[in-house]
Order: sequence, then structure tokens, then C-alpha cells
Amino acid sequence: MEGYCQTRFHYLNQKLFNLLTCSMCYQYLFPKNKELRSKGLFLEATSESRYKEGTQILANISNSTFVRNVCKTLEAEGDCARWTDCCNSAIKCCKDQLAAPFLYNGTSHCPRIWDGYGCFGDTLPGVREYIQCPSYIEHGVTHANAFKDCTENGSWYVDPLTNKTWTDYTSCVPIEHPMILVYMSLACNIISLLLLVPSCAIFLAFKQLRSQHRIKLHICFFTSFILVSVVALMWDFLVHSNRLTTSADSTLQKNTSGCKLLNALLRYTQTSNYFWMFCEGFYLHRLIVHAFKVPKGLLGYYVMGWGIAWVPVVIYCIIRATDEDLDERCWVTDAGHYEWIIFIPNVLCLFMNVVFFVNILRILLTQLQSHPNEPSNYRRALKATFVLIPLFGIQWGFVIHRPGFTLWYEVVRIIVQYTQGAIVSLVFCIFNGEVHSHLKSCLRKKWPSAFRDDPGRFQSTVSGTQYSHVSSGRRGTQQTDHYIPLNTVPDDQSKQNGHVG
Repeated sequence: MEGYCQTRFHYLNQKLFNLLTCSMCYQYLFPKNKELRSKGLFLEATSESRYKEGTQILANISNSTFVRNVCKTLEAEGDCARWTDCCNSAIKCCKDQLAAPFLYNGTSHCPRIWDGYGCFGDTLPGVREYIQCPSYIEHGVTHANAFKDCTENGSWYVDPLTNKTWTDYTSCVPIEHPMILVYMSLACNIISLLLLVPSCAIFLAFKQLRSQHRIKLHICFFTSFILVSVVALMWDFLVHSNRLTTSADSTLQKNTSGCKLLNALLRYTQTSNYFWMFCEGFYLHRLIVHAFKVPKGLLGYYVMGWGIAWVPVVIYCIIRATDEDLDERCWVTDAGHYEWIIFIPNVLCLFMNVVFFVNILRILLTQLQSHPNEPSNYRRALKATFVLIPLFGIQWGFVIHRPGFTLWYEVVRIIVQYTQGAIVSLVFCIFNGEVHSHLKSCLRKKWPSAFRDDPGRFQSTVSGTQYSHVSSGRRGTQQTDHYIPLNTVPDDQSKQNGHVG
């Protein structure tokens, strides 16, 4: 059979093998897709396809037009890449089959084969042949192995139910993984909401807090996290989990207006959250660079965080709604270069916050050099550094690039994305010394007897409000109160200096 490659059903020459296996890759990877069906070397349009029923597309990935037409029928981001990866793996398998020597000539053995997902070499009877799980299986993991059994009579194991050769890929797709991600998202979002909502309520309850510019920014920032969590929960349960649990007529396939609106809201809340990260970073950086001069108003910040964030989202939605090829699957399919309309503003916000972060650290280190013998200042500066990381969104750098679908990446992304709100609420409200002082005063007024013997124990180690710059000269020492998200002076000194709002 030299010059021929083997599939599950046929020995074919290389050209026909490449076309047939690529056609079957589509069928195996997307069995629920209602637009195209594998028919020999072609993918044929069904009655529910965007193409005229009976239209045939040659499964030839070397032709960009054919590839583009096929990829238009795929619903989720990355599906096109998964299909082409499968086709390329089949092509490589055929080349390997033709290049590898026949090791067991004259002896009984199971022949080399492409089984539809993976490539197996010649195998002796009674041997279990393993391959690494392919990356293009939906929700699959690549660190596990699939296997195929060669029976004692020198033929591949045949499933008695289908009467076809069978490979065990169950370890490649742990069925609980996709739903685990949904439950993780649920847990992270609920925890964030349980911390963010009370934090906003506390800020709004005390006039001394809500009248300060930085607290007003914190309230908007926290609110953006609340909106992200609420919309993300709706998306996970109305769309994502529905797609995982519904075999047919899923919300994605119905492509309703409500589903597309929810997608637009999800993109807006996420973009607004990035913009408010930038506003927080810009505000703090401006205070430090411009001699801690507090701005007169915050209208520009409100316009930036809530208003300008709509601009890229509206442009993106208009393009998708007016393009027939993009107005599908609740807008989850990859829109190609149009995705940069959303990505570029978000990435620019993170990039600018990194610039602000580095410059603030430079200023901190410069000031600390004037007091090299005070280790407490270094410890406080280190705390300030860690406080700024979630505020500025620096942790997003770990998940800014998505290496396809991998479980570890999705877990890290969910943790980074949906716990940031919980972390900033803990640092800037729940564990904040100024908030504790106002709560203590309120409680003392209501129950004075309970706090009669406890005048100052309710002092937090994290104030999140003040940084004192100490400059020494020939005539003595001068102190000026500077704003930074961590108290970097001793408690007794901070009480003396007061607070700069």
C-alpha cells in the first residue's frame, strides 16, 4: 500500500486522504452544527445553512476562500483554528505514514492509522498504543493521553455498538471541567458582590467619606466591578451553561436580540472597568506628580469611565449588527480585526497604568533614599507597591495572552478577572483604617458603654489614604502630607499629620 494513507475506513492516496480527513474533522469536531455536513471530500450546506441548500465546499485548507466560507459557519471563538489544526494534523499523519518504515513486515500487527482525531503507528498485538491528547478537542486537555488497543488477532479494537474501530479519548475531555469553570466564575463573582456592595454602602453612608474625590472614584470603580459580576453571572447561566447542557437549539444557535444585547452589556461593563482602572491610576499619578494638588472636579473622570467606554462598544456592535457574516451566534464568534476595536482601548488602559505604576515606584524609591536608615519606611513602601497592583490591574499581565483553550489558563483568568473587585474592596474599604475610624465613631455614638474602655484599639494597620514625605534640611525637618494608597508613617505620627482627601 505504498503511497497510500489509512483512515478509519479507507486506504487513500495522499491528496484524497487530505480532503476526506479534513471533511471528517469538521463532522467530528462540530457534530451539533446545523449548517454543514461532511459528504465525502466536501462539506455540504443543509437547509438551515446560510448557503443555498446542497452547496458543496471542498474541504481544502490550502484554499483561503474555502477556509473562510467554512469558518463562517462556526459559532465560537477559536473553532476555526481548531478545525484547521485538525486538518493539518491529518495531513502530517499521512506524511508520517508514508515516511515511516514498516517495522513488522510478515508479522501480525495493527496498521498505522488516522482515526479522525489522532495518528497511531504500527502496533503489535495485545499492545495499547498511547498518543497525547490533541489540542483541538473542545474543552480538552493536552496533558492527558488517549489510547487505542491492538487486539490479539492483530486488528484495532472495534466497538460492538457501532461496529467501528474505537479510540478512548475520555481522559482528554474531563466532563466536569467546563462546568467547573462556570461554578468557579459563580463563586468568584458572588464573593466579589458580597464585598463590593457593602463597601459601596459604607462609602455612601458617611458624608465625610463620600465627599472626598478619591472615595467618589472608588465608588465608581467598585460599581463597575458590581456591573461586571452581575452581567457575567447572567451570561454564564443564560448562555454559557446553556450551550454546555443543551444538545440542540441552544441560546447561541437561536441568536436572539436579547442574547446579543447581553453580549454588548458584558463588553461595555468590562471596557468601563478597564477605563475606571485607568482613572484610578491617572488620579493617583496626577496627585503625586503635580505636588499632590487635588483636582477641582471629577467630571472628566465620569465622562471617561462611564461615557467614553461606550464609544468602542457601540462602534463594534454596529459593525456586527450590519454585517450579515458577523451578526450570528450572539456575537461570540471571532470578528477578526474588528475585535481590536475593543481590545486596543483596554490594552492601552493597562499599558498606561503600568507606566503610572513604574513612575510612582520611582518616586517612592527616590524619597526613601533620603532616609536609608529607616527600615520601616521600606516595609511601608513595599506594602504600598502591593496595594497598587490590584488597583491598577497590573495582574492582568499574566492572562493578557490566551494560548487556546487550556484549563489552567481559564482557571487563572477567572481568578484574576472576577476576584479583583473583592481584593480592592478589602484593601480600600474593609481593611481601611479611615473606614474603621468612622465605623467606630458611629458605633460609639449608639453604644457608648461598649467602647468606654477602648479609645484607640480600633486602629487598622492599612489606612489606604496617606503617604508622608519627609524632607530634611540644614535648618531641621519638614513634613508634608501626601496622598498614596497606604499609610507609610507610624500610627502616632499619622494622627498628628491628619488626612489629605
